[in-house]
Amino acid sequence: MPRRVYYRISDRPDGRFDAIVTIEPDTVVRRDGFDSLAELEEWVDGLRVLMAALGAPVSRADGAETAAETAPTSDRSTPSGRLRTAR
Repeated sequence: MPRRVYYRISDRPDGRFDAIVTIEPDTVVRRDGFDSLAELEEWVDGLRVLMAALGAPVSRADGAETAAETAPTSDRSTPSGRLRTAR
């Protein structure tokens, strides 16, 4: 069964951007520190190609989830599952 994959963009105080990708049911991948939205969107396009090859299309999150749901805790986990930071 294909998994739902969706992402959201987070603005940082330093003017950079982060991408938070959720692969249902319980994996969250965070890619930190894009210098521009164009750079982030290019990365998302690559993610779309990769995930489409696996039968899991990527869509932008509808905004229903909050930052607290994907923010890492002190032990680098999230309440909903695993957090992986992509570099």
